[in-house]
Amino acid sequence: MPKKPSKTPPPEPAQIKAVERLLRDRDYPRAIERARVLVQRFPDHGGANQLLVDALDLGRDRGAAALAAYQWLERRPNSPRALETFFPLAIEARHLALAYRVAERARALGALSGVDLTDAAGLQEILRQPDGSQITREQAEQFDIGRLHLNADDFEGVVRVLDGCSILSARNNRAFALFHLNRVEEALTAFLEAWAQDPENLFALGWALRLRLYLGDETGARALGVPLAQAPARRSEDAYGQLTALLLIHEDQAAWDTFERMERAAWAASERRHRVAERLHLAAGAASRLGRADQARTLWREALEQDPRHATAAENLAVLERDAAPLSCPVLFGWRQVLPIDWMRRLSEADEAHLESALGALTARDAYLETIYLAGDATVRALGAQLLTHRLTRESPVQPIPGGPPERRAAAILRDLARRPVGTPQERGELLRTLRESGVVDSDETVQFWDGKVLRSVQLVSTQIDRAPRPTDLPADLEALLIEAADFTRMGEFAASDARLNAILERVPDHPIALGNLAVLRARQGRDTECRELYARVVTAHPDYLFARCNLAVLLVEDGDLARAGALLDGLLQRPRLHLQEVFALYGALAMLHRAQGEDASADALIANLEQLAQTDDDRHRLALAKARVALATPPMGRFIENLTALLRVPPQSDAVLRGK
Repeated sequence: MPKKPSKTPPPEPAQIKAVERLLRDRDYPRAIERARVLVQRFPDHGGANQLLVDALDLGRDRGAAALAAYQWLERRPNSPRALETFFPLAIEARHLALAYRVAERARALGALSGVDLTDAAGLQEILRQPDGSQITREQAEQFDIGRLHLNADDFEGVVRVLDGCSILSARNNRAFALFHLNRVEEALTAFLEAWAQDPENLFALGWALRLRLYLGDETGARALGVPLAQAPARRSEDAYGQLTALLLIHEDQAAWDTFERMERAAWAASERRHRVAERLHLAAGAASRLGRADQARTLWREALEQDPRHATAAENLAVLERDAAPLSCPVLFGWRQVLPIDWMRRLSEADEAHLESALGALTARDAYLETIYLAGDATVRALGAQLLTHRLTRESPVQPIPGGPPERRAAAILRDLARRPVGTPQERGELLRTLRESGVVDSDETVQFWDGKVLRSVQLVSTQIDRAPRPTDLPADLEALLIEAADFTRMGEFAASDARLNAILERVPDHPIALGNLAVLRARQGRDTECRELYARVVTAHPDYLFARCNLAVLLVEDGDLARAGALLDGLLQRPRLHLQEVFALYGALAMLHRAQGEDASADALIANLEQLAQTDDDRHRLALAKARVALATPPMGRFIENLTALLRVPPQSDAVLRGK
C-alpha cells in the first residue's frame, strides 16, 4: 500500500530560500549542512529533498546525491518528482536493476515520459553473473542498493544492506566496506570466504593478499600472490585488485605480465575511461620499477589522455621527464586506496586530547606502513610518517606473527626511508630529525640520507634549530638604519651603507651585528685587512657571536691557517640551540675546514645536512654560499674574498638575513 504523505508542517519559506542562496553563492558545504537539517526535520517535503540532492550534486558528491535521492524515493515511492530525480542518477551510476524498477513505477504513475525500459533481454543481461549463473531481480536490486551506500561512503549501510546477499560482487563489496570500517580481520575472513566460493574472484583474492600484508603476515600474503599472478582477470574489478596487490608486494614483472593479458581481455573494450586510466597508471608503475622508462612514459601519457585529472600519473610523468630516468619508487596510490576511510574520518575529527587514541586505533603493522609510504602520494607519506613516529617510542600493541620472520619496526623503517628516493629532501630530513629527537639515534651519530642525487652519510647533531626572528637589541631608529645599511650594501651603495653603520656604532660601540655588517662592507670594497680586523674585534668583544667567528674562520682557512680556524669553530656544534641562519654559516665554515684538511666525507656530510634544511629561496641561497666555500677550499685556493663577493649578492651574516627579512 502506498505511503500516505506526512502531515508534518512544511519548512518556512525563509529556510528554503536560505539554502537556495547558499547554492547561488556556491557555498556547497554549508548548503549541504542546511539541507540535511531540513530533510531530517521535514523528511517528506519534496523541496527540502530536492535541495539536498542538488547541493550534494553541485558539491561534486554524486554518490551521496544518488543515495539521498533514493532515500527520498523510499519515503515517497509515488512521488513523480522523486522518481524523476533518482532515475538519471541511477542510470549514470549503472544501478540498472533499480532503474528498471523505477521506470516501471513511473510508467504506472504517468511519469518519466519517453523512457522505456521494457527490454526483457536487457534485464536478463543484468541478472547474468560473471560465472554464468542467474540471480533474481530482488537480489539485483539489493546489490544495487548496497552500491548506492558504497558510492556514498556509507559503509555501515553497505554492511547492513548486503548482509546475507550471496551475489559474488555483493560479498566483495561487503568485505570492502568492513575494511573501510576498520574491521580488518573480519574483512580478511570475508574476502577469503568469497575467494573460496569462487576461485576466479580475483578482486577478493587481491584484497585478501593486501589485508594479510596489512596485518603483518607477509609470508601468507606472498603465498596468495602465486595464484593471483597466474589467473586471468574476467572483470575490470578483478584486474584492478590483481594489479594493486601484485605491486604492493613488489611482484613487478608479474604485474606487467598481468597487464599485458588484460589488454587482450574481452571486457577491456567496454571499460570506463577512469578505469582504463587507473589500469594504465598502475602498469606504468610496474614498467618504471622494472627500469623501462619509455614504456612508463607512454603509459602515463595514455592514462592522462583517458583521465586528465589523474594526479598521480601526472606527478610521475613530470618527475620522469625531469630526471630522464625511470622512477624506482613511483607514486601509485592515494590514501583512500590503502587505509580505512572510517579511521581517517575519525582521525581528522579527533581533537588533541583524543589524537593519541585515534592514531592507536589503526592495526596496520609497521611494515605495511613502510610499503604504502614507498608507493603512496604526499598524503600517504605524511600519514605513514606520523604513524611510525607515534609508534617509535611505544611498545606495539600487536603480537608478532607466530613462526613468521622478525618484524621490521618503526625505528629501522624510518632510517631506511630517509635513504630512499621517495618524497622530498625536507620529508627525508624530517624523518631523521624525528629519530634524533626521539633518542633513537645518538648525538652526532652518522646516518645515511638521499639528497636527491646520491646517498650521503650525515651527522645528526643534538642542536635545536630555530627559524623565528631574533631581536637586534637596538632602538627602533637604529634598527631601521641597520636594515637600510644591509639593503645599500646589497645594492652596491657602499657610502650610504657606511654612513648608517657608523651612525649606529657611534651610539652603540662594538654592536656585533653592526660591526659584522661593516666587515662585510669592507670585504665588498676590497679592503680585506680592515675586514679581518673588524671580525677580530667582534670576536674579542663578543666571543659568542657565531657569525663573526665563522666568517673569520673562513678567512683563516683561505690563508691556510687551519689550526686557528679550527680553534674559532671548536665547540660551536655543541650549542643546544642555533638559529637556522647560524646553522648554514657554521656548517659551511666547518665543511670548508674539513675539505681543506682533506676530510671530504665530513665536508660532504655537513653539506648534506644543509640540503635537508633548505626549504626557502633564502635557504637555498645560503646553501649555495656554503657549497661555494667548500669548493674554494679545494687547493689551489685563490683569493677567497674576491671569488666570494663575485658569487654572492647578500652576505649571510647581515642583520637583514638574521632577522628573517
